[in-house]
Amino acid sequence: MLRMHHSRAAGCQNDNEPRTDKRARHSAMPAHLRRANGRQAKRGVSSGLAKIQQAMTFSTITSKFKLTDLIGKVSTLNYSIIIPTYNEEGPIRQCLESIRRQTYDRSQYEIIVSDASSTDQTLSIAKPLCDTIVSTEKRGIALGRNLGAASSVGEYLVFVDADATLQSDFLSRCDESFRDRSVVAVTGIARPADGTMFPRFVYTMTYLLVRFFNKFGLSLFPGVCVAYRAEAFRKLKGFREDFGIVEDLDLSRRASKLGKCVVQKQAIAFVSTRRLEKHALSTVLFHIYSDMKYLLTGKAALRYPKREEISTWRDLWKSKEQ
Repeated sequence: MLRMHHSRAAGCQNDNEPRTDKRARHSAMPAHLRRANGRQAKRGVSSGLAKIQQAMTFSTITSKFKLTDLIGKVSTLNYSIIIPTYNEEGPIRQCLESIRRQTYDRSQYEIIVSDASSTDQTLSIAKPLCDTIVSTEKRGIALGRNLGAASSVGEYLVFVDADATLQSDFLSRCDESFRDRSVVAVTGIARPADGTMFPRFVYTMTYLLVRFFNKFGLSLFPGVCVAYRAEAFRKLKGFREDFGIVEDLDLSRRASKLGKCVVQKQAIAFVSTRRLEKHALSTVLFHIYSDMKYLLTGKAALRYPKREEISTWRDLWKSKEQ
């Protein structure tokens, strides 16, 4: 089941805006939703969607979700930023605040948190900082991203990990790349925000390899901070939910068959190295193994162990044959 909540925060403005502009936004409905609704009327979008977007308080909608339902959906904003979460009370505030501080026109992007029924304070922290919360009882990074995309109205879909923060011009830099109509995917560069020398080295080398392989037509974009043209995303039917790992690399590789995939070196995100705090070497080797298996066979493990399931370095490898 999918539960979708719409927040008053949909009208939140860039904190750097002039005070006069802020007063103008305190009308009965957020400015970007009024513009979106005007475009919807012109384009004949269903009244049901318009009513959802006009909601000023949190409401709950329950429905069954099919990715095929997205085909033909009309985009009414430029960008939808989607953050999948599960028990992310630690980093989620910093992540969302960095998105709200973008220099890009705040009326032209929405912030969607796609949550897998967190049991901590993730949702209470996220509610005032995002526009929409989509909740599901199932866990899975691919599912979370796809559900967020299902509720989006942006022409471009930006997927950001909950433990990443965006540099203030991240969206503007992505927008520069998408001006080329042949571009279907753009990845930023994720730099380590913390950690010891080995984790920082791993993240730095990862994106050097991303740039290297992309130059030779092999687009393997991590899901930390990546954007897709919504039309292409829907044509590809989103992330593969039967993949427990490498679902992000798989989508960018498939997207490269539809158009250009670009590494935008000036779109910077900063990501926590927490995933390498424990069993770092085993984790890196497992990811290398999984990447190579996918490239050689097109197959991937059906599930990735949950954080609470990993207590020793061996636990990660138990999923490789699943």
